[in-house]
Amino acid sequence: MYRIKPLLPICSSCLRRLTYPNSRIVPLRLLSSHKEASEGYSDVPIKFSTSPASKYKASTSRMGVENTRLWYEPYVILSCLTVFLVYFCILREENDIDKELDKSLYSRIEGLEETQLRLSLKYNLDNGLDTADIVHRLQEIEEVKLRMSENLN
Repeated sequence: MYRIKPLLPICSSCLRRLTYPNSRIVPLRLLSSHKEASEGYSDVPIKFSTSPASKYKASTSRMGVENTRLWYEPYVILSCLTVFLVYFCILREENDIDKELDKSLYSRIEGLEETQLRLSLKYNLDNGLDTADIVHRLQEIEEVKLRMSENLN
């Protein structure tokens, strides 16, 4: 009779393996060589309470390995965060970069507000929405432009 080579050994302590070609289950003693048989494989059932599987926790499969932290880690993080916030929110003085960040985007890019208002007006007209506020703001922008052009002349 020919010997069937196992495709996938389940584990070293199993008594049976999945085999090829008919997916038959064959006892390990029929598949193992003389060397494997002398290494401790036998037909005696393994007692669960003494096996390494008895120490395995099912929660490890669901949540992963438990991460242990040092007892003082949350206190260190909290104190670092507190020092950082006290410095940046209370002790630090404003500088020119902070004042630049206070400006709106419309004051930085000329014509942006007018373009955005015209697009909003078109959208609101197409969808039947209220346009009174947009038209009012566009009129204010036009007046400011007229005043600036008169001052230049």
